[in-house]
Amino acid sequence: MKVAVVLAGVLTLAAIGCHRKSDVPPPGVPFGTGTTSRKLSTFIFQEEGRSYLMTVGVNAARFHDADDFIPLTVVLLNKTDTKLTMSRESFTLIDPSTGSRYSLATIAEVRTQGKQLYDQQLMDLDHLGFKLEIFDRVTSNFFPSSGIVNDQFELHSHQYMLDNLYFPRPEGQLLGKTFELHVNTPGLEQDLFVVFTIPEK
Repeated sequence: MKVAVVLAGVLTLAAIGCHRKSDVPPPGVPFGTGTTSRKLSTFIFQEEGRSYLMTVGVNAARFHDADDFIPLTVVLLNKTDTKLTMSRESFTLIDPSTGSRYSLATIAEVRTQGKQLYDQQLMDLDHLGFKLEIFDRVTSNFFPSSGIVNDQFELHSHQYMLDNLYFPRPEGQLLGKTFELHVNTPGLEQDLFVVFTIPEK
């Protein structure tokens, strides 16, 4: 009887371990521990599996509580052999407490708000370098303060994007609240997403 109990415990732990390595969680279930995603640093939340790495940085967002649009520093690394076709429609910000969904802001809206150069200084890149140094970066530029927009591109094997993406500020409380950033694009079997909290300043 004791052997059966021990064996059942081992099988349960093995199942949990397999779930945490999965790249495609069941709908509504975060990749990580069941609450927010794991932290790479104080202001960066991450989900990493065999096929993808996705991070969301919130360092700049916490200074936009009074603004109409908030920036999220997003990394998406493709470790598969399948290309991902990325566009503005690939990203959705979700407020799980209300079910509200937010698409990317327009370039004109964000340029009117300004602060893009300031937000770039808060991307917290030092904590990402060691994760990405052996991979190739694809130049994306969803919200240039000036210059050429690059918001349609392909992520091939072992390529990544790194950019500040701006969304309408969700209604109600922002600081201290939990949100989800979803990626859904051709090449993915199911959404990738990171669950994160925008902390107090």
